[in-house]
Amino acid sequence: MESFIQLVTPSNRSEWAGWYSPQRLVDEWIKYNTYKKLKKETPPATTKKNVIDCLKHLGLKNAIDRATYYRLYPGEATPCIYGLPKIHKEGAPLRPIVSSINSVTYNIAKFLATVLAPLFGNTDHHIHNSEDFTAKVRDLELDTDETMVSFDITSLFTSIPTTDALTSVKRRLEEESSLSTRTNLSPDQICLLLDLCLNTTYFTYRGDKKRHGCAMGSPVSPIVANLYIEEVEKKALNSFPGTTPTHWFRYADDTWVKIKIQEVQSFTDHINSVDTNISFTREDTKDNRLAFLDCAVIIGTGGRLEIEVYRKPHTGQYLLFDSHHPLQHKIGVIRTLNHRAQNIPTSIEAQTKEDRHLKTALRTCGYPKWAFNKAAPCSRKRTREQSSESQVQRNNLVIPYMAGVSEKLKRIFRKHNIPVYFTPTNTLRQRLVHHKDRSPKHNMSNIMYVVQCSEESSELYIDETKQLLHRRTVRHQKASAAGQ
Repeated sequence: MESFIQLVTPSNRSEWAGWYSPQRLVDEWIKYNTYKKLKKETPPATTKKNVIDCLKHLGLKNAIDRATYYRLYPGEATPCIYGLPKIHKEGAPLRPIVSSINSVTYNIAKFLATVLAPLFGNTDHHIHNSEDFTAKVRDLELDTDETMVSFDITSLFTSIPTTDALTSVKRRLEEESSLSTRTNLSPDQICLLLDLCLNTTYFTYRGDKKRHGCAMGSPVSPIVANLYIEEVEKKALNSFPGTTPTHWFRYADDTWVKIKIQEVQSFTDHINSVDTNISFTREDTKDNRLAFLDCAVIIGTGGRLEIEVYRKPHTGQYLLFDSHHPLQHKIGVIRTLNHRAQNIPTSIEAQTKEDRHLKTALRTCGYPKWAFNKAAPCSRKRTREQSSESQVQRNNLVIPYMAGVSEKLKRIFRKHNIPVYFTPTNTLRQRLVHHKDRSPKHNMSNIMYVVQCSEESSELYIDETKQLLHRRTVRHQKASAAGQ
């Protein structure tokens, strides 16, 4: 029997004192009382049955049609957890990611993400990206008694209490006037499906099965976390007895704040008391500079804010130009970095400095002059104009990249208005790094398989199964035994 580990939610952390620690990956989580080993097994088959029963119930209520029923039908793959190292931090701690593709609730989570996405980001405190943040901050000035700080939420996803999160989501859904244009589901029915995603999930790690709550990797988790934090920040700002910060801009779990100097500590204590599940850490301004996202916010002359590009400790190593990658990927590196250099710095001097840095770093990585010319904005404009003048294109085609061969295939498909994109298949990362445990073949689904029809016959039976392979194999064995 396989063992399970469960997320210790804010409501039950005090009820459990034992720990299961599979080496380094969960060492960082242990101190936050994040996971615990379950004493009883929660079979995936039982979870799948609960999801199917829920979908059938919604179908009988005419809340979903037959097509949506099959769209949300649960898969059978077991989610697995892995860690991505934060190489810019001391000790390279791991960020936990749960790969839930084709799991029992994955299809529902993707569907709910599209339904709930319009609910968040409609406040004055939300920012979409670094460019949006720059546009909102570039004209600000700090008075002599003001400063800027940033707040970070500790372990945001695993700190969200699912019961309270569901209440917040339901309240927002009931206030949403355009919900009926996106789905026929009622707020109660949406929350019923959301409850399945947040509370009926599990994952494996090194052969063990564990259970988690709102984890990184689920399509709906970021939206639920954002909606819950919007409630927390609204409550914190409205209930602060002192002088409220004049500006509060948040992206996910990072917040930039313009505040009175004398209120910094009292406001920090206040926001940490608003919700006992959410813990904020603060970073103060140093040498009139504060890093936020990939922006370096600088207090200039007269308190006027200036912004430069900020990068974490970095070797300056980018994708090498002579590496076995499509040319579009390399041109994309130049365009991405140039876009940031042109849209984040607020002064000509800062833009020039960033542009000089990028050209030096990329030339060190082997990028020739003609590649910079090809990545120029005017070149991109001509490409878009040519694309708009062409006939209606068909669905995209993604093929493995093989230098010299893939380019020829792309030219052939282009004659038939079929866009082709390449994916690298032979990288150092693929050869040296395996951050995910490989699933045993008998626990895989959505695969092609072949079985010999009988011991006496050399004929083969080839099929595709959406079930776990070992379950499909059992069905073949039973059918074979019945035929005998």
